[in-house]
Parts: sequence; C-alpha cells; structure tokens
Amino acid sequence: MMRDEHIVFIVDDDSRIREALCELLASHGIRAMAFGSAGDYVNFEKPDAPACLILDIELPDINGLDLQSEIAEGEHPPIVFITGHGDIRSSVRAIKDGAVDFLTKPFTDADLMNAINAAIALDKEKRAVRAESGKLKRRYLDLTPREREVLPLVVSGLLNKQAAAALGISEVTLQIHRRNVMQKMEAASLADLVRIAERLEIPITHSRRVGKPRMTKHRRVVAIVDDDLRLLESLEDLLESAGYLARSFSSAGSFLASGLSGVDAVITDIGMPGMDGFELRDFVRKVRPDLPVFLITGRHELAEQHSGQDIGGCFRKPFDAQVLLATLANALRDPEMEGNDEI
Repeated sequence: MMRDEHIVFIVDDDSRIREALCELLASHGIRAMAFGSAGDYVNFEKPDAPACLILDIELPDINGLDLQSEIAEGEHPPIVFITGHGDIRSSVRAIKDGAVDFLTKPFTDADLMNAINAAIALDKEKRAVRAESGKLKRRYLDLTPREREVLPLVVSGLLNKQAAAALGISEVTLQIHRRNVMQKMEAASLADLVRIAERLEIPITHSRRVGKPRMTKHRRVVAIVDDDLRLLESLEDLLESAGYLARSFSSAGSFLASGLSGVDAVITDIGMPGMDGFELRDFVRKVRPDLPVFLITGRHELAEQHSGQDIGGCFRKPFDAQVLLATLANALRDPEMEGNDEI
C-alpha cells in the first residue's frame, strides 16, 4: 500500500538506477516519480505533499549541484545527492547548500532509506513552519493601520504610557489597540507576541526591557530549540541577562527554516516531536561542523552518555545555569559569564 501523503522524486539519467530506486521505494510503500533530466523534473507540476528529491550529480542538461543552486530560492524538497563520481569538494558544497546527504555509488539501501526518511521528516517540518507563517501573515494583515503601529512598540518593551506618547494617543486608547492586537494575532502572552513579531520580521527598535535600547552589535547569537515554552522563556532571559542575543524556536523545523547563518551556538532539547535533538545536532554537524550544539534532557542516562561529546555538551534538567553559561562561554571563547540559578 502506497503512502500517498509523501513522495520521492528521482532525477538520474541512468534508467537502470531509476528503475532500481523506484522498486526499492515501492517495497517500502513510498510513492516515487522518476525523471531522466533536470528539465523534465523542473517542468513537472508537482503534487502538494511532503517530498524528497534524489538527485544525481552528472545529468545530461545540468550539473546537479548547479540545479540545487538554481532552485534554492524556491520551495523545493530537501535533496539527497547520489553520484558515482563523488569528491570531497562536491560533497561539502552540497551539504553547505542544504542537502540532507551525499551518497557515493554503490551505497546501501539502508543508507539511502535513512537519508530519504530524514529528508521527508525535514520537509514536513518546513511545510508546517510555512503554514504557520502563512497564518501569522494573514492575521497581521487583518490588523488596522494603527494596530500595526502599536505592535512593534508593545513588543519592544515600552510602557503603555510611553507607547501612547510615541503615537500621540491616550493611554486608554493604546490599551484598547494592544488588546485588539493580542486577540487578532492570537497571542497567549506578551512573550508569545514577541515571538510572533520576530517570526514576521517586524522591526523592533527597543529592548523588551523598558528603557534600554537593544544593542545587537558584537553580541553572540544563541538559538534555543525546545517545545516547552516555559523553558524557552527561562533560557532566553538567562542568555539575554548574560549578554547574548537569544533566538527561540519551538521546533527544529522552524529553526532550520530560519537558516543557520548568523547563529553562534544552539541549545536544543533531546525529546521533541518531529526532528528530535539528536537528529537536529547531526544535521547541524553536516552543514556547520564548527557550530556548538548543547543538548538538554530530563533523562539522567542520556545526559551521562552524551556529556562532553563534540564541541557542545549535554545537560540534565534541572541544570546549573552557571555551568551552562561557563560551558557556552568556553565554546565561544568568550569571557566567562556569571549566573547561579537553576532552570
């Protein structure tokens, strides 16, 4: 029985490879569509479903790496490269540009299926993020012009009377607009509204803490990935107080959709729906092997097993904030940050 909810596209000029891959995927209940050239694939009207693209490097009409670059700006499925002529330079370029894996023929069925499953899971995450972003944009468009003026002032941390003075309106009127903004954007709290504003890339010119301008220059950026909103807020406050610029994400998909550029470190929970912390760490390793990834977990045995691995670390909840900040500062070669609370 075919799983119609996702599909694998195959682009390879070798008909034997195409047939073999289609048979393999059919044996796993996965629908596949094969193309002999990049042009045939690009011109095909693709179904709206989670997908993966298996792409050969050497194609008759274009190099697979060049095709990857050409479609990078669009909403194409994650790519798994296959090639009989692989080299380190090509594999590094492919992974840096976002490929899930780079397999050299002959490869095992298990390696290919693992890459395909990872790619489809990533595409599901990215689609969920795009769908959520679409909802947020539609909600934002439903705001009145005045409410769109109020939103950045509210999330910047100004007091109601300060925001009202900036707009030349009364504090009561400002409170009415603020309440309307919260309701229309379906924000459960101010912290939730801040995250929504960041997702929408609404310019924020002040700090969330009243009276202090946001200073982003020379601040190290730390991404926090966790589906626990309370922990996100706690870690965000801790990192901001220590001088870092914190960016919070509720899933690995939303984090990856924002891109890895400009991020100096990642803190992620191990147990998350969709792509878990281990899978996110492994993906980051391929794209940015220099990027420290810190795992957090409530399971003692996992913390012990993975503590001290790579250039990040693993911490068991509740962990000592001072130890976390010291480890982070050491990984980023920053002066040791202070902190002594438990989260």
